[in-house]
Amino acid sequence: MSDGSRLQIPVGERRRTELEANDSHENSENKEPDRGEQLTVGMYFRKAGTRDAGGVVMYVQELLDAVADRNPAYLYTESGELTPKMRETEAEVVQLGDETKAAGRLRESLPTANSALFSVLGNHLVPALGMVRDGTIRHMNENLDVLVTHDFLDDLVLSNLLDVPVIRVFHGFERAGIGMQVRELLSSGYSVANTEQTKREFIDHLDYEPDGVVYPGVDVQRFHPDVTPAFGRGDEWEILFVGRFVEAKGIFDLVDAVAELPDDVHLRLVGRGDTAALKRRIESRELDSKITIEGAIPHDELPGYYAAADVFCLPSRYESFGMVNVEAMACGTPVVTTNLEGITEYATDRETALLVPPESPAEIAGAISALRSSPGLRTRLEANGRETATRYSWEMAAKNLVDICSEIVTES
Repeated sequence: MSDGSRLQIPVGERRRTELEANDSHENSENKEPDRGEQLTVGMYFRKAGTRDAGGVVMYVQELLDAVADRNPAYLYTESGELTPKMRETEAEVVQLGDETKAAGRLRESLPTANSALFSVLGNHLVPALGMVRDGTIRHMNENLDVLVTHDFLDDLVLSNLLDVPVIRVFHGFERAGIGMQVRELLSSGYSVANTEQTKREFIDHLDYEPDGVVYPGVDVQRFHPDVTPAFGRGDEWEILFVGRFVEAKGIFDLVDAVAELPDDVHLRLVGRGDTAALKRRIESRELDSKITIEGAIPHDELPGYYAAADVFCLPSRYESFGMVNVEAMACGTPVVTTNLEGITEYATDRETALLVPPESPAEIAGAISALRSSPGLRTRLEANGRETATRYSWEMAAKNLVDICSEIVTES
């Protein structure tokens, strides 16, 4: 979509003018949204329009773009420079007003001990009040059939401000319990899970069943074995990690595993997080020459990194799905990962990946060594992994989401 037809209103008068223009449509107050194939879907995630890395951000961008190819769609996101993906999408992009100053005043008025309270008020309630003030809430009510959110507090606030159904996407069960209990008290809402495993966890632990499942996907046209490698392998055997630098992703277990491997093995780390703690672990194991911290890179550059690696390793301690595993598979890169239930929905040991227990540096090192010494095993994982990745398309994810939204809108 051309920039001239996209709704991009960062702040102030431009925003009010554009939103007020929607009111001039004939019978706008009595507008009855189209249903079925013409269902209009909105997504709210403040970081989705301006960030180019991160699991939830990429989930929102890719899913929204696929939804917009089949249905009218809007993204509500923070002001700032849009990513290339969001500049090119068929979805309408509404950039929200900048509430930084208001949030800053709120932070100054709160005691230091109330940082958690600021997180609730400054990051969620203040922006929501700004959306009421500048007409965004009215815009959502008048233009959407349904709004999809990806954060508990966003969901909680917006579901109580909007007249249209609000659907929360759960990107895992971790830390969702208290949020679900609060939402049960304050509103009647809808939700989908990102995997069957996430859905089962809600049923088992909270006696709550999400309305459906919308798996993450992968663009196999961009993620494929023939992309240009991002770096040369040289004489070293290259291991790649992509994810947050936190303990839950098993990154410290991977560093410990590399300490057990030969000197001609090199680990490349892509992502962001607790880089200081990561550097301390690398230094304590005297692995500076064997490990490179790349930091965060744009998502559209990742295929070249996967293609350049000899093996991809995501040894997570907790993972609801592990989209980066599937991206690596799509690029024909053998995968070593953990045997968590969310991962075993698509990964079979020694067929599509090598699976190891969480928190097991020795087993991680053993799996990497097994791949290195067995060309036949590598070939099998490369072929089967690529075939598996083709089953997870964003087009199918978009169809599933729209079908679920249609059912909810019909029932509401």
